[in-house]
Amino acid sequence: MIRRNLENELKETIENHYSFFLFGPRQTGKTTLMNAILEHYKNVMSYSFLNVSLRQRIEKQPDTFKQEIEAAKPGIILLDEVQKVPKILDEVQFLIDKYNMAFFISASSARKLKREGVNLLGGRAITFKLDPFDLVERQSFTQHFNRIDTLKKILTYGDLPRIALLLEENKIKLIENLLRSYVETFLEEEIRQEILVRDVGVFGNFLQVAAEMSGKILSFRELSQDIGVSYKTISSFYTILHDCLIIEEIPSLVPISSRRRLSKSSKYLFFDIGTRNAAGETLSSQGVDNTEWGNRFEQWIGLLLIRYFRSRNLNGKLYYWRDHNGPEVDWVVEWNNRWIPIEVKFSSNPQKKHTKHLQTFLEEYNQKSSSGYLIFTGERPRKIQENIIALPWFHLYDIFEK
Repeated sequence: MIRRNLENELKETIENHYSFFLFGPRQTGKTTLMNAILEHYKNVMSYSFLNVSLRQRIEKQPDTFKQEIEAAKPGIILLDEVQKVPKILDEVQFLIDKYNMAFFISASSARKLKREGVNLLGGRAITFKLDPFDLVERQSFTQHFNRIDTLKKILTYGDLPRIALLLEENKIKLIENLLRSYVETFLEEEIRQEILVRDVGVFGNFLQVAAEMSGKILSFRELSQDIGVSYKTISSFYTILHDCLIIEEIPSLVPISSRRRLSKSSKYLFFDIGTRNAAGETLSSQGVDNTEWGNRFEQWIGLLLIRYFRSRNLNGKLYYWRDHNGPEVDWVVEWNNRWIPIEVKFSSNPQKKHTKHLQTFLEEYNQKSSSGYLIFTGERPRKIQENIIALPWFHLYDIFEK
């Protein structure tokens, strides 16, 4: 098993006998990670609510769950995919309060939990989120990691654990089938069931357009006109994808003191670049032009920044910054009360002209921002200006760890 960065945080939670929620999209490795950790502990009891017969039994007689736990008196209880039986969390709270039991609870959707007003164990459970592999996790097993052809494969097929491991075996056809199946069976069927979409074609069209618009500044009104459905419907679809952990919302950085006319709309990123390509029917590295490689590269770097903080349980935030009059910075990280502007260029030879907007940002917000970075596809870091460093993509996390 590939060691996940979040493992240390989860172990520390266990050692302090606290319960936790582990959220994450399907196939990011939640169950694998928790089972690997729990192998080192005795007296563990598990319930997987993907098991239909178990789920139906608990739904019909929820008291049996509490009775089984009280009889076994386990030290740790694992509940997998709890969104399938959300009302069970009332029993979980009772058991925590009465017996101080530790529950490890996974879920691949927050929608049912939010929609049904489910008990989220306020103050009794810590919340974590598991994403696809981050840069360090991916580098730990990927051969020829620093090469451009490796980067292009990642930008095509993404970072879901099973996909990443199959890519090391170069099983491209299997990978493509799995990613398309992921879109068809989970993104389309399961999400449609959650929202009871009657017009299958509308949601299918929306999903493809949402993938195409991933990483771009969105206008729900313009998008509704393009697809031919109401603004309200488009807004609700995006809310659903967000609640089901399929997209990340990236807000615009709009400082109160700014005199500029800044964009206030959000960007949305699919949680995994391979899933995005499958949903957008662009799951190939053949015939991809530099503009599309640049789009994929920019989105992937944004996802890696999000994963850095989540996989270490750190309080960093990701924004973008755009002035309607021209200047734009791809990503701005808020970290330790500072703003770090980051430009992304799919180029092996960054130039001073590529840092123009970074310099504008640094001059505008010099009280909170002292240095910027340009992420590129070359091999060695370069000092482009006094306060701007160009970093190869595989040095991305040096921004935070130097």
